[in-house]
Amino acid sequence: MRTRFLSLFTLLVAGALLAPSALAQEEQVDAITEINGESTANVVIKYFNAEDCADPASTLYDLTLINGNGVSQAYLWSGTEQAGCEQVSNRTDQTELCRELSGNPRTVGDNATMFDLTLQSLIDAGIVDCENEALEGQTYWTYSFRNDNPGGNDVPVTGYGVAPFTVDVTPPQELSITSEPVQTGSSFTVAWDNPTDSQSIPQYRLYSATTDDPEAAFAAGPVATARLDATSITVSATSLTLSSEGEVFLYASAVDQAAVTDGEGNEGPLSVATQGIAAETGGFCDDPEVDCSGCSVSSLMLSNGQPSSGLWVIALLFAIVLTWRFRR
Repeated sequence: MRTRFLSLFTLLVAGALLAPSALAQEEQVDAITEINGESTANVVIKYFNAEDCADPASTLYDLTLINGNGVSQAYLWSGTEQAGCEQVSNRTDQTELCRELSGNPRTVGDNATMFDLTLQSLIDAGIVDCENEALEGQTYWTYSFRNDNPGGNDVPVTGYGVAPFTVDVTPPQELSITSEPVQTGSSFTVAWDNPTDSQSIPQYRLYSATTDDPEAAFAAGPVATARLDATSITVSATSLTLSSEGEVFLYASAVDQAAVTDGEGNEGPLSVATQGIAAETGGFCDDPEVDCSGCSVSSLMLSNGQPSSGLWVIALLFAIVLTWRFRR
């Protein structure tokens, strides 16, 4: 019995000693906390998109270190996801798995944050490729080595952190329109099949032009939007300021999730046009073949303008209620 107790005690002590060591092997995860002045606190994936890549020198981001107390400077390297930049063998010109960013060492300021880093520095390092449209999004890691230059040494996990980000410059495909190409009425509906080439489409946009001119429609800006999982947008002729028999050409597009804010990601091309022709919705008495001289204008008024029996009934009930209340 004593032997069993000692064995169990030994296992518990060994587990307690090994547990911190196992936890210590996990990499510290830093975070890009702001892109172009927008907080990424509620964003899981930190994206740089085609608009960012069009002007990388002006695309700024902040990087905050986890467990950054006592860190006054950091040496930044970049690589693809799981590049292993903590190992000196991966920080060589031969492997080209990891590249040092210019401007090292970087000052770590308030809240353990490095401010106003640029997308341009990631491109100049030769790791990030803003021209690659083969993939929907390529994930990279920025390695922040705490205080000391990694030099020719392997760096333990306590000496660095990784900040993941994704570059996606590929817009969604053109929407396949499923609604009628020519529509007449007081409203028009443009419907589509959901694109299959993007993981998520948080916004759809609808554009209009007075002629079949998608460039003019795009330049004028969207007239309506729809949220995630939408398959159509309906607009009224009135909202488009169309007079009777006026024509409009409508185009739809998809905007992907590659942004901090929904609706600011990569936008796909405009769809083929849907032509709308404004016309008042005809009722029974709008039919020129029908004699409506005896039609009721409403349920309470006759065609000659006199009150109907229904209105008299309502008045009688109202009088009865008032009499009953006064008697009480």
